Amino acid sequence: MLIRETGLSGTAVFRATEELEAAGLVRGGETIASGRGQPSTTIHIQPDAAFSLGVSVMTDRADVVLVDLAGTVRGRRDITLPGMPRAPMLDAAVAFGLEQMAAAGVDRRRLRGLGVAVAGYFVAPFTVNPGHELDDWALVDLHEVIGRQLGLPVVVENIANAAALGERMLGIGAAYESLCYVNVAAGFGAGIIVDGTLMRGRHGNAGEIAGLFPSSGRVTPNLVTLLDRLSEHGVACSGISDMIARFDLRWPGIEEWLAEHRPSFSYLFSTLRMTLDCEALILGGRLPRVLARRIVDAIDWPERHWPVRREHRAPPTSLEVATLDPELAGPLGAASLVFHRTLFD
Repeated sequence: MLIRETGLSGTAVFRATEELEAAGLVRGGETIASGRGQPSTTIHIQPDAAFSLGVSVMTDRADVVLVDLAGTVRGRRDITLPGMPRAPMLDAAVAFGLEQMAAAGVDRRRLRGLGVAVAGYFVAPFTVNPGHELDDWALVDLHEVIGRQLGLPVVVENIANAAALGERMLGIGAAYESLCYVNVAAGFGAGIIVDGTLMRGRHGNAGEIAGLFPSSGRVTPNLVTLLDRLSEHGVACSGISDMIARFDLRWPGIEEWLAEHRPSFSYLFSTLRMTLDCEALILGGRLPRVLARRIVDAIDWPERHWPVRREHRAPPTSLEVATLDPELAGPLGAASLVFHRTLFD
């Protein structure tokens, strides 16, 4: 199986697994005979060999997850604090992770690092420019300041990229090698995965698709505009988190918001399909899933109305609704990046 999946020779696979086993990251299991030749030995990941923490920081919510080497979420917690202060929230994240590891009888030295996903765009390799609600996270080298504070390896990513990785690990994205995850929250962005690899772009800002809308004369879909529309119709929500927790598709203003933004979503999905040619477009982020389903089901691909050349259209792209909890996808993806950067690079 490993030889077939990796394209490596049997000798190369044997040496690699031997090194991983010596490092305590995997263990050999039972042998399985399949066809002619020597029986194959199964290889199992040692889940407790390494752990990572992933933190997602949005305008009004922050979450942390503890993930083991097998990709299992061993614990998760909301670490939101008023004003979204950086240092105490990060201290809370690490304290939570170490508590969970201690409760499981795992040596704290197996914590390999912290992945941080922030809602904002990069202006330098480890420096993001988020919304005004996250001033404490803005325009500082997060790799340097967080590493100095916590004494751990740190990986910094934007929220859409991290959520795309998380959805591909444990959500509907696991069925696809190439996908674009559309992250709808207070802002709007996307994470692009091509042949299983995150496509970050030159500056880490691949997928900053919000700029497509103003330049094309269309409204930008996000949850702030939804919150405003609901308020205009007398639905009082204290913020995005409150709106999501109590969301009701029957609220007045929902249909108006859908009608206003449907052209933007149709334009976006057609643009992404024609430029990326990926297997699936996945609508997610903090968008309530019942609302996402309404949007996806109403998409009308423009090429359906075009003449058909030689009775064949281009291969279709699947349009899906994310299945992973929005508060899990981002931190899970951020945690996975720690393993990629510290163990597998």
